[in-house]
Amino acid sequence: MMRFWLVTLTSLFLLAPSAAEARKVALIIGNGDYANTSRLVNPANDIRIIAASAKQAGFDDVTIAADLAVNDFQKAMRDFRAKADGAEVAMVYYAGHGIEAQGKNWLIPTDAQLKSDLDLPYEAINLDRLMESVSGAQIRMVVLDSCRNNPFGRSWRSGTRAVVNGLAGVEADDVLVIFAAAPGQTAADGTSGNSPFATSLAKRLPQPDMPVQLLGGLIRDDVLQATAGSQRPFVSASITGTPVYLVPRTAPATGNRSGLEELLWKGAMAENSVRGFSAYLAEFPAGKYAGQAGENIDRLSKAPGAVIPPVTMVAMKEPASAARPPARKYILSNVRVDCVKLTGRLGLGLPDQLFLRFNTGQRFPEGKSEIYSIKKGESWVVPQSFDFDQPVSFQLREFDDIGGSDNIGTIDLGDAPGTFTKTLGGDASDYRVTYTLTIA
Repeated sequence: MMRFWLVTLTSLFLLAPSAAEARKVALIIGNGDYANTSRLVNPANDIRIIAASAKQAGFDDVTIAADLAVNDFQKAMRDFRAKADGAEVAMVYYAGHGIEAQGKNWLIPTDAQLKSDLDLPYEAINLDRLMESVSGAQIRMVVLDSCRNNPFGRSWRSGTRAVVNGLAGVEADDVLVIFAAAPGQTAADGTSGNSPFATSLAKRLPQPDMPVQLLGGLIRDDVLQATAGSQRPFVSASITGTPVYLVPRTAPATGNRSGLEELLWKGAMAENSVRGFSAYLAEFPAGKYAGQAGENIDRLSKAPGAVIPPVTMVAMKEPASAARPPARKYILSNVRVDCVKLTGRLGLGLPDQLFLRFNTGQRFPEGKSEIYSIKKGESWVVPQSFDFDQPVSFQLREFDDIGGSDNIGTIDLGDAPGTFTKTLGGDASDYRVTYTLTIA
């Protein structure tokens, strides 16, 4: 049975605020009640144990959101981004359907209508957008516990580009990436009400004396044991070597730390990199493996083509007073839609029912029952403008009572300002769309 994939992205900045200023925020999302594809049982259970685990780990603001449609999903990310800005730790956990297509990873809202992969930018959530919601925190985590098979594939129209079984890898500087299963593989649903992966994450997240650099390895060991070796989480590390703790250490620095030393050494040996051995030495400069760590660093440093990463972060979090570069704003306005020829509509001359769908997930009019009825020779003057922080595209779609909505045409706004007119002819129609793009 298809089930879950997980990605944990943790950006690790070493300058933490004082205890009085420290703030940990979490957004826990579970999508299971899907309208147009198979329902999932476990997300409702998984979000409960992950939320409880986050609170136990010291997250003081935990928001739980269940069964999000696309507009609700967008709002949840936008609201959480404001909470995450300036936080010590920000974590998003998502359980639900997710797929890889077009070389990207997509999360599926509960109301998604996917007739082909071409609908994904308008009906699904790009993983990059979810990652942006935690961008303002010092320690950033995105946990995705989502199906690895495409639940829509059998119903997609012929000619659809290949959809890979699994997810695309995620590479980023100074992040820890953990997949619930290796790329191209599926993960177990579990028989106890929770996936093996969610069970391990809930167990390990509040664990004291655990550097976050070891989180993926510990989860991997748990899942391998729980699945008798059939599911192997995949870990990709590109983070600072200095240990970072989500939960304060329970033992004083001068206490018995042999267990921690063994964990760090085990992780360093598994990674076999200058970064890993430097992490061990940073924590245990006189440890029992210090000599061997130094020899390994010397050996790896002399390897042909070796690139020596810094042991600590060079670029720290900006001071609060530092000015951020001004953000560009893309403003779409003066949208006018002229109907030259109606869509097929059974040849009865019935009016078309129009709406706009942006690849950010936004829709206008917003409500599913809100559409603009238009006949041949008539025009739809959209009564508002739209602001974006990046170039976007949008579709002109026509709602059908049977089979959902059809795409009349797609317009890429690009990044060149001006007033433009485009002709769209999908679904046997003929429409002219005029609009103005302003960049501020």
